[in-house]
Amino acid sequence: MSLPKVTRPQIVEILKAVSVQPGDGLLVHSALQFLGQPEGGVAMYHKALQEVLGPEGTVAVPTFNFAFARGEDYDPANTPSEGMGVFSEYIRQLPGAQRTTHPLQSLAVIGHHADDLTSRDTPSAFDDGSAFDRMLQLGFKLLLLGAEVQAASMVHYSEQRAAVPYRYWKDFTGDIRLGDEWQQRTYRMYARDLDIDPQLRLQPIQEALQTKGQWQTQALNYGWISLCTLADFVVATDELLTADPWVLIGNREEAQARMEA
Repeated sequence: MSLPKVTRPQIVEILKAVSVQPGDGLLVHSALQFLGQPEGGVAMYHKALQEVLGPEGTVAVPTFNFAFARGEDYDPANTPSEGMGVFSEYIRQLPGAQRTTHPLQSLAVIGHHADDLTSRDTPSAFDDGSAFDRMLQLGFKLLLLGAEVQAASMVHYSEQRAAVPYRYWKDFTGDIRLGDEWQQRTYRMYARDLDIDPQLRLQPIQEALQTKGQWQTQALNYGWISLCTLADFVVATDELLTADPWVLIGNREEAQARMEA
């Protein structure tokens, strides 16, 4: 059975309905397969965003790739993202798109704030002064195009600040390309403890945002397009983790038992 068609006017209407506004900065996670067959391909979604955002808008997408942790070199211009979806890869390869230097948890950015965000080079992708931290300061919004809240990478910002017990600091050293030169650099990640295998479940964050009226969403075919501000997302997540640092772990009893063993 063929997927329903999705048009640019449809997406523009929905983006406006969830309160995407001219000049917004957006952190976009996507799973476009749930929204239907886009007329004009993946580019249609970017054109719809451009139409609503205007020339002062910014689109950032996660372009994570963990090959650096396996000893592979990282070239911001050429290393593809892994498992981030076709829209993230489309944005990464656009003329004018820029990318942050963190070799594990990078962002590709296009638009007004691209220079600012991609100039930031911190040991962890979620440190103070990082691109994620700067998006928060700039009032960015989180836009989910077919993706569920489970995809929201901003959760790691709060996990790091809360020093959640199911993660630990891990350093990674390797070669990255900076301009025309290769340099050996060390970066870090607040990594999930695979020995206890904690399984993240982010639905409590969405529920907290919905309770406060801070989560806007519109159905489209087999999926949803949803939006909240990054500030509201972080406040809700911080409050949950402060009350219970294990609240986002779906298998908490098993994970805690493994930690105690």
